[in-house]
Amino acid sequence: MNLVAIVGTNARKSYNRSLLWFMKKHFKNLANIEVVEIEGLPMFSEDTETPVRLVEMARQIAAADGVIISTPEYDHSITASLKSALEWLSYGELHPFTNMPVMIVGTSLGKMGTTNAQEHLRQIMDAPGLDAFVLPGNQFLLGPASVNVDVERTELTDARTVGFLEQVFSNFMMFVDSLLPMRAMAFDRTADKTTNGEHEGTVEGVKLGYKDIDKVLKGSALDPDAVPSVIIKPADNAQVLEHGDGWWIEKTELTDNVTVTEVATTTTDVEEDDDATTGASML
Repeated sequence: MNLVAIVGTNARKSYNRSLLWFMKKHFKNLANIEVVEIEGLPMFSEDTETPVRLVEMARQIAAADGVIISTPEYDHSITASLKSALEWLSYGELHPFTNMPVMIVGTSLGKMGTTNAQEHLRQIMDAPGLDAFVLPGNQFLLGPASVNVDVERTELTDARTVGFLEQVFSNFMMFVDSLLPMRAMAFDRTADKTTNGEHEGTVEGVKLGYKDIDKVLKGSALDPDAVPSVIIKPADNAQVLEHGDGWWIEKTELTDNVTVTEVATTTTDVEEDDDATTGASML
């Protein structure tokens, strides 16, 4: 199994880098783990041409069976450098994470590890343009890093922590294997679906691949033959307070039958008329 492990920081001294290098050597008999750095990458900008290094990184990720991301926690979130790298890898023609199994790990100086950062990273990896399959739960949150990570020897110092990491990694390997059929069948949003002779309409860079752009949405304004099948409008006796294009607000009388309990435990049905309120009907 070939895995790419991304160091989620551009810091020269990083406990998360040491964690990934420990995983690389500790699990060498189970998987080939290639540690990838984001240090030195430019901040993401749509006005800047995609760096060649990002293109190569995207190819490396796309060729892997799975990806491990180790993130520190800065101000309850991931680093700006990691966020920028992921923005590059979800932009334009670069979408290597589509349908890719991802495992998230992390360590920080605090006792809570990287709880908040990992939750944010899970949300980010689910975004359109990334579309990764992140291993649910099964979190590896290591803290405090200064006690549990030996940076000089790239070792974890606690045997129980190593045992837990082994279980988490084993679960990820099963996750990768279980997703193989799904990945083969999954819809690739980035694939070019156009064929020869078809018109290539472009909306936000997505190739539609229809022969006639006017037929992209059957029944839409682009279709000159379209006629709405049902026209929704207020009732003839409705008291319309306000209306717009396809919507209106009408006055409605609400009446509730309320049961009131007396002190002598007898009940009396009292009909109460509420003040007139407004209800909205939307097209």
